[in-house]
This record gives sequence, C-alpha cells and structure tokens, in this order.
Amino acid sequence: MASFFCSEQSRAATENAYGTASVGAFWLLLEYPFGWDYRALDQSLLSDAVKTHLQRAVREVPHGRLLFIKRERSRLKRISLFIVRCRERDPYVVKLQLENYEQLLQLDLTTITEKNLPEGATILQDGLFLVCTHGRRDKCCAKFGYPLFKALAADEGESVWQSTHVGGDRFAANLLCFPDGLFYAHMTPDTAGTIISEYRARRLALENYRGRACYSYPVQAAEYFVRLETGISGVDELRHLDHARLESESWRVRFLQKSEAIVHAVKVTRFQSEFENHVTCQAADVRRMPQFRLDEYAIVPR
Repeated sequence: MASFFCSEQSRAATENAYGTASVGAFWLLLEYPFGWDYRALDQSLLSDAVKTHLQRAVREVPHGRLLFIKRERSRLKRISLFIVRCRERDPYVVKLQLENYEQLLQLDLTTITEKNLPEGATILQDGLFLVCTHGRRDKCCAKFGYPLFKALAADEGESVWQSTHVGGDRFAANLLCFPDGLFYAHMTPDTAGTIISEYRARRLALENYRGRACYSYPVQAAEYFVRLETGISGVDELRHLDHARLESESWRVRFLQKSEAIVHAVKVTRFQSEFENHVTCQAADVRRMPQFRLDEYAIVPR
C-alpha cells in the first residue's frame, strides 16, 4: 500500500468535522513527560495501583476520560494534574501539583470540585489548550500535531500542552479548548492562534469546529448549524434545551438563546459520505464517513 496520511485524505475530501468531538464531561489530565506507547496508560511505568486508581475514577463518572499531557521531555520536579468538568453552565479546571505519582492514591478524584478543593488545589482562571501529539497512536498526530504545539507554546506559554489520543486522528492537528471542551480539526498555527484568541474573548469560532465535548454527536452538529444560521458566536449564549430522535438517523434539537430568550430548533440527519477514506493511518480498509446535514431550521415558541 502506498504511504498516506489519513489527515491529508480527510482534508482532500473536504470532510465535515462538525459532530465528531469526543464526548467527555469529566477529564483527568495527568502530566507524564516520558514516552507514550500506543496504550499510553497500560504501557506506562506507573504502578499497578495508580493505574487501577485512575481507571476506576474515569469509570465512576459518566463520560470520564483520561489523557496524559506534557510540554517537553524533562525530569519532573512537580507533577501537574488537571481535573476538568466540561458542561454548559460553569465549566471549570482544577489544578493540583503532586510530588510523585503515588500521591494520586490519596485523592478521591471524582469528588474534587470547584467547591471541594483538596489542600494546594486551585481553580485555573485562564484557558487550557491541548494539542494531540500521540504519534505512536497515529502518525498524523506527530506530523501535524507536534509542529502546532511548538508554535502555540511559543505564543501561549504554559497554557498549551501536548496530549495523548483525543479521538479523530484523521482530523489532526486536533486542538482542544478547556474548560468548555471545544474541539477543532486540521489546525495550523495561524488558525489555532485565532481560535484561541476568540476563545479567550468567550467567542466560539466555527472554522473547523468539531463540537463541544459535553454534547452527543447529533447535538454537536445541531449547535454548529444554529450558530451558522444565526451568527451567534458567544460561547455561553446557547443552552441546549432538549433533543429527540425522529427517525433512525434524524434528530430534532432545541437551543435557548439566552440574551433574546429565543428558542432555535433544527432537524439534523446523519448520513454516510460518498467519498471513502481511511479512518486512521492504521486502518487497512477505506470506508464511508458519518456526516451531518441540516434539514430544517426555525425559531419556535419556548
């Protein structure tokens, strides 16, 4: 088979990225500045007790996720741990500094909240940005992700981290904006810099937007279409009211526009693309990709 990059295939096919963000409401981001194998946690040098503790924490919370993060390979003085709650209302990031990995065993990670902070923990006041660079998971994440990380870190400093697999290798370079959990695809230093600037201003840019981690895939696509139809850019301006499945691959989704007390309703349908690509660089076969289309948009009574 000729050499290829799944991310280049996705871009060439102009694959729509909206409705593809990995769903995650609870994120553990643990600094581990060493080699990341394909199964980062399982193949790490952490003790079995620490691995079990972390796995239990993400299992206990619906849509829990664990990522390793790092800046550059270095000897650790203190270990950074971030606990992120992605949600529409008051998302937050808790930051802790650990002396060693075994100290994790002393923490009940699922009970740490912005109002229940262990000693030494703080609420991160600035945004936190991740770029997937997990090259042993997919070569696209190294080829496209690492240069993006280097460029953003030079401008944004300690708010930017490398991360392990976030989902959607074919969308590399992937950018995540926390605490809201906004996913972006096919980022370059210029596009990512603009998106970060907009995010700091609490505006959501639609360019290459994959979706918000606290929403299911159809709701992610619906949010994209509402913003596209209305021009609403405020991150906090829309509230998901409800959604209902109408047919096997169609949903009606409603959002409240806070400032105007207006309800926006859309019908979205998931379909399979006409083009066929590799889902990842490791995939042996090509396949059609799930895409969303907008069937209806309306302002409806509340």
